[in-house]
Amino acid sequence: MSIRRLSLALLLSLPGLHAQVAKPTLHEALMAARADRAGDPGVAGAFHRLADAYGTPLYVYDQGHILGQVAALKSAFAPRFSKLRILYALKANTNPAVIGLLRSQGLGAEVVSRGEIETALRVGYAGGDIMFTSSSKGPEEIRRAIQLGSVLNVDSLDELGLVQAEARRQKKQARISFRINPGVDPHTIHQINTGIAESKFGLHLQGGIAFKAYEKALTMPEIRIEGAHCHIGSQITETDGYLLTARKMLGLVKDLKDKLGIKLGFVDLGGGLGIPYQDGQAVMSPEDLAKALEPVWKEGVAAAGYEPTLWLEPGRFFVGGSGFLVIRVNTVKETPLKTFVNVDAGFNTLMRPAMYQAYHRVRVIGKTQDPVKVDIAGDVCETGDILAEGRLLPRAQSGDLLVILDAGAYGFSMASEYNARPLPAELMVNGDAVRVIRKRGRISELFRNTTTAPATRK
Repeated sequence: MSIRRLSLALLLSLPGLHAQVAKPTLHEALMAARADRAGDPGVAGAFHRLADAYGTPLYVYDQGHILGQVAALKSAFAPRFSKLRILYALKANTNPAVIGLLRSQGLGAEVVSRGEIETALRVGYAGGDIMFTSSSKGPEEIRRAIQLGSVLNVDSLDELGLVQAEARRQKKQARISFRINPGVDPHTIHQINTGIAESKFGLHLQGGIAFKAYEKALTMPEIRIEGAHCHIGSQITETDGYLLTARKMLGLVKDLKDKLGIKLGFVDLGGGLGIPYQDGQAVMSPEDLAKALEPVWKEGVAAAGYEPTLWLEPGRFFVGGSGFLVIRVNTVKETPLKTFVNVDAGFNTLMRPAMYQAYHRVRVIGKTQDPVKVDIAGDVCETGDILAEGRLLPRAQSGDLLVILDAGAYGFSMASEYNARPLPAELMVNGDAVRVIRKRGRISELFRNTTTAPATRK
């Protein structure tokens, strides 16, 4: 922690001195809001500065937080795993400025669509730096990935045949890994639990299905086998699922070498490292995972007789905690059962609460007194458009600002123009500097690509 941040934290902890605190930087204000000090006048001033200049709803990302997360993962894994590659899962946040920042730290790109492929290329990735993972790849996507020399993460035998045919057409050798379904339950939210046996993802280890896929690929001259991949889910907070998965994947590594003579270049254990969404929530740290995984990995590679490169591909872990969704109160409504704080954002702006019943912390900017139990209700015309339910928060009124924490992952990337509402702006904060990394959507953009001419007035 810098001297300035430490001094600010110490001052904020002293009663009666809030009004005397030096004006915080934007970064310091964001961190103070995370630490439940959004009521401080200096912190409130920083948020009003952003809202007044750029409007609401507004996504704000803290560059320092993102870089800190990258450093934490590297410092945990690099000393323990001599052969290591880290990728960023673009789907968590597809803003080119965010992706470019992570690329500058040496991370590769894991993508799930043609659009994400082109986004990665736009920020400077070479085709060979990209892994393309999807359980349902279209012909154009397969064609583009082979053309670029990206690793295709093949999800089925049917897809393997399509990849082979396209590689033959291009007179190239397609680089592939197979996505493996290890049949592991990491005990996360059902909708983001991707490694269980009933999941739509991957070739199952069960019944030798995955092994047979490698056996078949080995007979195809158009196919170059690069590695094996798995991803057991998202927002994982304990190490057990990773350890069981690593044992199963390294068992496959040994079988492929012993029975087919295949030596894999890498084993990708996916991403999914969780972040704390609630105050005081304990989650697995990168250090926890690396320390627990190290002996399992060493035992497995010793048994296999060689060491593939360990690949990891977090998304949420890097960007989730960096994101702050700044919103404004439209109205407050008291009913016989509840008090609703109606705001200028809804599940079109932040989908996670409606889709996953996900919990996000909410702060009332500039207020600390008169707590009341409220539901934060969105502006989408749907009963389920509740961003936060049953929260005890300082009493808000029309015009007040709120901030929703940990909105950097699966926030804007899942946003839509439902109810004909333009998309919010996105900002990147670096210290006290701020830059617009996506302009606010406009009403006129709602009609882009439409063909019906506007009605003429008589």
